Amino acid sequence: MGMEINWKENMNEIGGAFMLTWVVGYSGMGVEWAVCLAVAWMAFAGSHLLPVVTWCHMLTGDLSDVEGNWMKNGIRLVSQVIGACLAIVLMTEAGGIDTTWNSAELWVFNGTSKVQLCWIMMGWIAAGAVWWQIHTRSDSVWVSSFAMMVLATATVGSLYPAMIIDGALQMGSSITNMGDGMVNTLLNWVSHGILVGAGALLGVKIDEMIDNMSDSSEEE
Repeated sequence: MGMEINWKENMNEIGGAFMLTWVVGYSGMGVEWAVCLAVAWMAFAGSHLLPVVTWCHMLTGDLSDVEGNWMKNGIRLVSQVIGACLAIVLMTEAGGIDTTWNSAELWVFNGTSKVQLCWIMMGWIAAGAVWWQIHTRSDSVWVSSFAMMVLATATVGSLYPAMIIDGALQMGSSITNMGDGMVNTLLNWVSHGILVGAGALLGVKIDEMIDNMSDSSEEE
């Protein structure tokens, strides 16, 4: 049997990504953006809406489950990009309005030293660990959205946000610009997502280790 696709789930991802891209965009990360994200998470219940959230779910899920984890969440990522593309087409009147968008430079070769690259990568891993702990412990879309806003305004390596949340927008912009900068954008999108997701996984493992240590102490 082939993989069953949850169309409602994916349509929610498309709709939510469309809303975030069209209504608020990803510039000026302030309270308004956090409120809009929280409202979107409530309106599209169960949706991730942001690629970094999907990567966190993917890497903290069952890593051996190809169909139920990797493929399912991979379709979510594609749906988010589709939603962003639709919003961009609407906002630009199918290319009739100049967006002045330029493809992102490949972060790993952006004139940074090896030491600085290490700090950037550690910063993204730390951001993933911190946000995922807040997200899973608070069980509140409001807390999660404001935590995301704070991390999106923080910087790592004096160059990049601790949480790059416009991955779907960047991918959508590249696609609607006839693939302009696609290689750099795709590599940025994937590498940042993996590092943030790895941070989320690290946070889960540390949490489990602390719980095991506590249980051992109680038994003694």
